Amino acid sequence: MPCNIYLTGFMGSGKSRVGRELAQALGRPHLDTDQLFQERFGQAPGDFIRQHGEEAFRQGEQEILRQVARKEEFTVVSTGGGVPVYPGNRKIMKESGITATLQISLEAIAARLSPQEKASRPLWDEERFRQRQPFYQDCEIRLDATRTPGEVADQFRAMAADFLLQAPRKCPSFQKLLRQAARDSARFNLLQKGDRILLGLSGGEDSFLLLELLHAIAEKAPFPLRILAATVDLGYPGFQEAPIAGYCRSRGWEFHWRSVPGLHSLLAPDKVGDAPCALCSRLRRGQLHRLLKELHCNKLALGHHLDDLCVSFLMSLFHGAGLKTMGPCVPADGGSATLIRPLWGIPKAQIHQAASLFPFPRPQPCPYEPLLREKGDRHFLEEALDTLEARFPHLREAMRKSLGDLRPAHLLDPRFLKLPPQ
Repeated sequence: MPCNIYLTGFMGSGKSRVGRELAQALGRPHLDTDQLFQERFGQAPGDFIRQHGEEAFRQGEQEILRQVARKEEFTVVSTGGGVPVYPGNRKIMKESGITATLQISLEAIAARLSPQEKASRPLWDEERFRQRQPFYQDCEIRLDATRTPGEVADQFRAMAADFLLQAPRKCPSFQKLLRQAARDSARFNLLQKGDRILLGLSGGEDSFLLLELLHAIAEKAPFPLRILAATVDLGYPGFQEAPIAGYCRSRGWEFHWRSVPGLHSLLAPDKVGDAPCALCSRLRRGQLHRLLKELHCNKLALGHHLDDLCVSFLMSLFHGAGLKTMGPCVPADGGSATLIRPLWGIPKAQIHQAASLFPFPRPQPCPYEPLLREKGDRHFLEEALDTLEARFPHLREAMRKSLGDLRPAHLLDPRFLKLPPQ
């Protein structure tokens, strides 16, 4: 999957500094092949070359590059000056990402480096600089390295806008969830021809990722699907429309904002105590169902995932409310619409990994979050799942399997038991 960013250029052109700036701007990891080489082989590249020769170094360097291409996704990689020259390296980089070169004159580089820095680089000379230029020019993007690292990073973002927009979707983490969401949706017939789906966009990474997944599914589906997004603002102080609406606009997606400022007063501590979630959820859901009718949608999609289903099951079990959880496909509005949860089979950790690839707006915190972390049953059970997973590996997947394998004859409900006559 071509989703990494490889920075190339002659030694001293500023690849490491630009790489750090670009990675920070994109919110992505940064790797330096020279640093990785030193960690792997226990010697800095210059010392290794002087002791073992350039060919041995290039072979080790290529091994590092292959490992990066195989394991990393949407990562900014600052490469060594000779990486594009060695046979096979340009193919590795272009098949696993996009390449950019930092263009700068040898005189400008020389002005940057001290005599000690030049002496520490055994492959520093003018002839080598000229020989490598054709290999650097083979990159997709050419950057002006005479600018500051921040300016060069901004230049890359402008020139690679299309790549940066598509890269997260090409990453293995997203593609894996896309396949699973499609399979899980097909299992319960969540998506059907002509569906007009309203997605409840809370502003958290779960609902944003679901929005990306549904649009990706709609693009490949053999039948038409219409995806709309909506956010309900109950009037909490500081809750902002701009970041959420801005992201949707940047993707060209239809978005609706429903503001009902007075409703948050119903959630005051003197009215709901330390358990506001159930009422808050009902209030938001009520507004979404109104929008569902106004926008002529037949389905409401929510971003609940496997962890939510597991915790809801435990909540119901421990409170004596029956063996139940959040259903993937539930009739709504008296049967005139359907509530769907396409992420029902995907663990939260996998959603977080895929969501980190995207420049989603920062989640806007719930004002009750400190209270819920201290006293909330749901938060307690979320942490309990992690604790139990250490003892029971793949616990969430096991619970998913069990929730789909109901055995009434081994439970205690007389309605489903063949009892002897009285």
